[in-house]
Amino acid sequence: MGRAIKSALSQEHSNPEVIVVDDASADKTAEVIRENFPDIKYIRQESNQGPGSARDRGIREASNQWVVILDDDDELLPKALHKIEELMGLQGLFTTSRIFPVIQFAHSNGSIPDQFRILTIEDYLKGYVVGDFVPIINRTHYISSGFAYPRVRIGGEHLLWWKIADRYGIPTWNTVITKVHEDAPVRLTSPQNQISRAAEYARLQEKTLEEFGEVLLLRYPRLYHTKLLGAATYYLLAREKVEARKYLKKAWQFKPTLMVGLLWLLSYMPGLIAPKLFVLYRRKGVL
Repeated sequence: MGRAIKSALSQEHSNPEVIVVDDASADKTAEVIRENFPDIKYIRQESNQGPGSARDRGIREASNQWVVILDDDDELLPKALHKIEELMGLQGLFTTSRIFPVIQFAHSNGSIPDQFRILTIEDYLKGYVVGDFVPIINRTHYISSGFAYPRVRIGGEHLLWWKIADRYGIPTWNTVITKVHEDAPVRLTSPQNQISRAAEYARLQEKTLEEFGEVLLLRYPRLYHTKLLGAATYYLLAREKVEARKYLKKAWQFKPTLMVGLLWLLSYMPGLIAPKLFVLYRRKGVL
């Protein structure tokens, strides 16, 4: 957290407004802010509501038009804010009549093949976007359009980006403006975290299918099948075998494959086997 704040405060920019939203953490966040960064705006939520709620709270509390969203393991690179302003100016985004709710720049692990592109939902579904990107929110337009981060506790940002990309498009630069560090106490993408929170990951797959299932089924059937298998796999990890079989049945009816068959057999085996196989599967870099 301190690293992200320092990287924002060290930008060669006039009066950057830094807001920290504490999602009712049990650590010493308040103490660290009070002792080391007494001049920044600190907001503590009364109860833990997940990252989506915290991000939207920060957007609402901001006074500037454009809001850069950072996680605690992010670090803004030197002159990042100047680079953002420069490239936005070159594309005419300060004066254009076409207003976008969000624009994006690359994290150190993110990339698109082009230097600049206005992303559509097709770009996301085709796998054109790799890794993570830093969202810069056009605060007024974002709020007035009724957008909000998904109220889930793990991931889920793709649901928001797909909606915005489908409705407006998202101007996106391949320019890296932040470094993502790997030393966070908990990594959402680690196998251990996915196993311990498997039920939440399963419901995220469900939510994706609820909101975009028809689009996937009609235009991207392979991805639709993958989401069905994802829901089934996470329900197996959560030991909710009845729910897992429900999605495996849908996957088999849509396209019978060896993987569906193996997962179906796994649903009748002792619950401890699935997590062990999942870790081995992830180590091979398949998921």
